[in-house]
Amino acid sequence: MISAPKFQISDFKLRIAGAAFSGMLLFFSFPPFHFAFCGWFALIPLMFACTGVPARRAAWLGWISGAVFFISTLYWLRNVTIPGGLFLALYCALYLIPFAVFISLRCDNWRSASGIKNILWSAGAAAVWAAAEYARAIFATGFPWNMLGVSQYLQTPLIQIAELGGVYLISALMVFTNVSSGVTVLQYAAGIRGKKYRMHTELMAALILVAAAWSFGFHRMINRPAPVREPLHVALIQPNIPEVGNWDLADPELIYERLETLTSFAVITPNLDLVIWPETALPDFVRFSPRSADLVKKMINAGGGVPMLVGSMDVRYTKTNEPQFYNASFFFTGAGKLQSVYYKQHLVLFGEYIPFENYIPFIAALTPIESSFRPGRETVLFPFPDAEHCFSVLICFEDVLPYLSWRAVKSGAAWLINQTNDSWFDPDSGSVQHLANSVFRCIETRRPMLRCTNTGMTCALSPYGEISRTLAARTEGFQVVSVTPAPPELPATFYVRHGDLFAQACLLTGVALLIGLFIQRKKSNA
Repeated sequence: MISAPKFQISDFKLRIAGAAFSGMLLFFSFPPFHFAFCGWFALIPLMFACTGVPARRAAWLGWISGAVFFISTLYWLRNVTIPGGLFLALYCALYLIPFAVFISLRCDNWRSASGIKNILWSAGAAAVWAAAEYARAIFATGFPWNMLGVSQYLQTPLIQIAELGGVYLISALMVFTNVSSGVTVLQYAAGIRGKKYRMHTELMAALILVAAAWSFGFHRMINRPAPVREPLHVALIQPNIPEVGNWDLADPELIYERLETLTSFAVITPNLDLVIWPETALPDFVRFSPRSADLVKKMINAGGGVPMLVGSMDVRYTKTNEPQFYNASFFFTGAGKLQSVYYKQHLVLFGEYIPFENYIPFIAALTPIESSFRPGRETVLFPFPDAEHCFSVLICFEDVLPYLSWRAVKSGAAWLINQTNDSWFDPDSGSVQHLANSVFRCIETRRPMLRCTNTGMTCALSPYGEISRTLAARTEGFQVVSVTPAPPELPATFYVRHGDLFAQACLLTGVALLIGLFIQRKKSNA
C-alpha cells in the first residue's frame, strides 16, 4: 500500500525531468551555444515522458518543456522587462502542448514494429509541431521567434528547402527525425526489436529525407545564377549608442557626434552608392528637428551627393491635434530631398506598444515605454537605384516575420534592408538569435539583405543565407558591403508565390489528427 504511491511519484518526477531536459536541449540548439545538432534529438526525452500518460498530464509535460526552453532562450528580455519577458516565455511554452498531447494519444505507446505505421505517426507529429509553430506566428500579434528550424541557420545547404515551405518545413523535417529516432530507441528499450537485426524503416525514411534536403541545397548553391549587373556599394553605420531609444538615458550630443564621425569616414569610400543609419538612429524627429535634418544634409554633401536611409521616429497629428508616433525609415536623395518614408508595420509587444493600455492601467508597469507607437499599414518600395531594383525596409524584428518579406518581394522588392536596434537586448545572445531568424527571409525569397544595427549583428546576407562582413556587437564602426539586387526576370520561389501553404496544410492536418485521435480515444474508453 505504501510502495505504489512512491513509485508513481518517482515516475512522475522522471517524466518532468525528461520534459525539462528536452527544453534544455532545445536551448542548447540556439545561440549563444550553437549546438545545432542537439535539435535533431532534443524532443526524444519529451517523447519518452509523454508516452503512455493521459493527455492532460502530457499537456503539462509539454508546457514544462516549453517553459524551460523559452525562459532560457528569451532571458535577454530581462534588460527590457522581466515580468513581460516571463509572461511571453510562458505564453510561447503553450505551443509545445499539441505535440506532447499527440505523442500521448498513440494507443500502442509507440511499440508497433510496423515501419509504415511509424512513418505515418512520425509525419503526423511533424505536422502537429509545424502547425503549432505557425499558430504562434500568426495568433494575436504573432511571435515567430526561434522556430525549431532556425537552430540550423549555419547549416547553409540544408536550409535551402526553406524556399519551398519556409522555416516550417525545416522544423517538420527535424521533428520527423526526432520521432523516428525516438521510436527506434523506445522499441529497443522495450525489447521489441530483440537481438535480431531488423531494418528500421522509419529511421531510414528520416535519413533519406535529410539526405534529400542536403542534396537539394547543394544543387541550388552550385547552380546559382550568375550576377547580371554590377553590385551596389553600401556603407552600414553602427554607432553603438547604449540604450538608444530610451531618451531619458541616451546622450543626444554623443549620438550626433558618433553618427557624424563614423559617416564622415564612410562617405570618402570611392563609388559609394548609399549610406544607412540604423533604427531610430537620431534622438528626435528628423522631419521636425533642424539639428537632425542639418546633419543628414551635411553628410550627404560630404559624400558628394550619396543618398541616405535614416532611421528616426516620426509624429503625425490627428484632426483633434492628437499626436500619433511612428517608428520610421526615411530615404533622402543625393540632393538632400526626402523622397520616401516607411512606417514599421509590426510593433513589438511591450517594447513599442502596450496592449489594452486604455483599459488596464497597471499593464504599463510591464514595459519601460511611456506611450505606444502606431503601426504602418503598407509595404513601401524605395526606387533605388532604379525602378527595376527597388528595395524594401524591415524595421527591427520585422525580419523575423516571413509574411512581410514575401509581401515586399511580391510588390517588387529586389533586395531587403533591415534597420534595427538591439541595444535594449543582450547583444551577445538576443542579437545573434535575431540574425539567425533573418537568415531564412533571404532563402525564402531569394533576395539579399543588408542588416544595419545600432549594436548587434551588422552584416550582409546573400540570397542563400550566407552571412558575410559581420561587424562585432558592442563596437562602434562602419563597413562598406556589396549587394547585387535580384534581376527582375528571376522567377519567384514557391514560397513567395504560395506563402505559408505548407504550414497551413500542416495546421489543417494537425487539427484534424488531434480531433480524430480524441474521438477515437473517447470511443475506446466508452
